[in-house]
This record gives sequence, structure tokens and C-alpha cells, in this order.
Amino acid sequence: MDTDKLMNRGVKGIKPYVGGKPKEEVARQYGVAEPIKMNSNENPLGVSPRGLEAARAALPEANVYPEATSRAVRETLARKLGVGSDEIMVGNGADEIIYYAAMAFTNDGDEVVIPRITFPIYEIAYRVMRAEIVTSGMKGMEIDLEAMLSKVSPRTKAVVVCNPNNPTGHVLGGDAVRLFVERVPRGVLILMDEAYGDFADGGEFPDTVSMFKSGFRNLLVVRTLSKAYGMAGFRVGYGIGDEAVISVMNRIKLPFNVTIVSQRAAVGALEDEEFMRATLEGTVAGRERVCGALKRMGLSYVKSGTNFVLIDTGRDADAVTDALMRRGIIVRSAKMYGTPTSIRVTVGTAAQNDAFLRALGETVSELS
Repeated sequence: MDTDKLMNRGVKGIKPYVGGKPKEEVARQYGVAEPIKMNSNENPLGVSPRGLEAARAALPEANVYPEATSRAVRETLARKLGVGSDEIMVGNGADEIIYYAAMAFTNDGDEVVIPRITFPIYEIAYRVMRAEIVTSGMKGMEIDLEAMLSKVSPRTKAVVVCNPNNPTGHVLGGDAVRLFVERVPRGVLILMDEAYGDFADGGEFPDTVSMFKSGFRNLLVVRTLSKAYGMAGFRVGYGIGDEAVISVMNRIKLPFNVTIVSQRAAVGALEDEEFMRATLEGTVAGRERVCGALKRMGLSYVKSGTNFVLIDTGRDADAVTDALMRRGIIVRSAKMYGTPTSIRVTVGTAAQNDAFLRALGETVSELS
């Protein structure tokens, strides 16, 4: 069979997204008994206890289909955010919301503006829809909003901003984002991915939901429960947008896309303020500890508003990653993002952070 002839031409040239190495693979490959996983920005405290309790209670009902629109999750989010439940869409992770936005609002040849260094799923989703990807420049490791605006043309259908940005961790401030939102033409969808927004400084981070409510109805704000709520394995993300936008996306939504267990777990986790507080406090403390140690080691890094840090090791990123895995620490090489000497490491528990810093010090010496 000639798959080239059958293939959607948008798929040609797409490099598949590659997730971080699982612990089991590293253990087998490197002979490490219990590697420490710090490559996928998961919550080191585990799952929200209230979310876990709700998930367990839902298991006996798993023989029936879940409520198709995740109504309980939407209503819980609507109360917390002060928006209508019809202005929320719940997905199988934030990635699904991103895919639906691309599928619902992109035609052949439409332009989509995406920063040069950011999460690769955006480009994959829009290329599948045969969009023209217009890449905007960076200010070092910061998304350049002015550069993005300069790329907007009459053919632009969407602009995509990841804030805080993955993989850099840099946070765009509230004033800059509001000015950007005001200047983007109202007929252009602004996909604002805030997957890591829970970890950013509240005084610095833009209140995009308030912007949306104040009249910027071309904003689609995407968030997730995977990070701060410890729900990565449950796969629950959501989008906040104009009711008409959400309605169009719902036309193509897979039926029963979020399991009954995940829906119940999400409602429980969203009410678990104690777990959220512990997560944020631990992340901030750990991030400061890691960055302080990096300074003393003479290594540069991007100031982060997330639960990870992008570190310029000054050495080949793949070689550093390999050396760290031999020492039982799994991190992410950032070479795929066009940063050949940088690695991305998740902020872990105090013990995990200390183990990483010891291993990094040994690795830097070894590779010198």
C-alpha cells in the first residue's frame, strides 16, 4: 500500500511528539534500580488526595459511559472562574483542546503564528489541518510579542502563546499580555496556553479570564489539571472561550472523551486547596534551591515561573542527559527545541532536587 498517496498532506514533514523516557526504560537501559523521574514536569507529591478518593469511589461505575460533556467538571470550574459552564470545554488533557481548536477553526492555507521556541504540539496540530506555520522570533529565551504581532496578516487565523512558556519557563507579564490581546485583530483566535500558570507569581501573571470576560471574546484560554493538581495520568484539561467558539469545538469533540473516573477525580482535585497550597509552596522552595545551586556552579538558566527550570549546561545536551541517566536522574534534553546545550529539569522533592544537583555537579566535571 502506498501510504504517501493516501496520507493527508498536512502530515508530511511532521515529526511526532516524543515524550520523556519512562522510568522502566531507563532502569533497563542503564541498570539503575530506582531512577528519579524529573523529565515530564509531573507533581512529585503525587495525586491530590481528594481527587484520588473521588476516583476510587467512581470505579464501581466504570461499566457505564461517562457524562458526555463533563458537566460536573464544567460547573465546578465555572463557579471557581466566574464564567458560564457553556464557556468551558473539558478535554482528555489540554492537548485535546489544542487539537480541537486547530480542527475547528483552520482551513487549508490559513496562517498561524507560533513562537520559534515553544511546545511542539501547536505546530503538529495546525500542520495536520494544512495551515501555514509562521514562526516568530524570540528575545533570547523570551517570547517576543511584538515579533508575533508583526507576523499577523490578513491570512492569519490564530496566534498561539504559551505562558509560562514550555520549555523555557519564562513568564510574560500582565501588562504586556493585555496590550498584545488588545492589538490582535478580533477576527484572529488567540490560543493562550496556561498549563503552567498555577506556578507563576500571581502579581505578575496576567488575568486572562478577566480579559476574556471584559470583552476579548477571541481569547481561548487553555489550562490543565496535570501539573499542580497531580492529575497527569487522569488526562484532564480544559478551555475557556466564547460560547460560540466552544459550541463549534463541541461539534467535533469525541464522544465520552473524559472517563467517569477522571471526571470525578477532577471535581475532587479542584476542591483540594490544601494539596494545591502544599504543591505551590514546595515548588517555589525547590525552584529557589535549585536555581541558587546553579548560580554557585556557574551555570546559567532561565528565570522560571513554572515547576521546571531550563539550564544551559554549556555542553552537549544529549551527552549531559545520558550522563545524568547513568546516575539515575532522568531529565529532558532541550536539543529538540533548538537549544543544543540546554536541559529541562522538573522541580522535585527536596531529596530529589539534592540528588539531581549532586549528579549534575559530577556530570559537568566529567564532561569538562
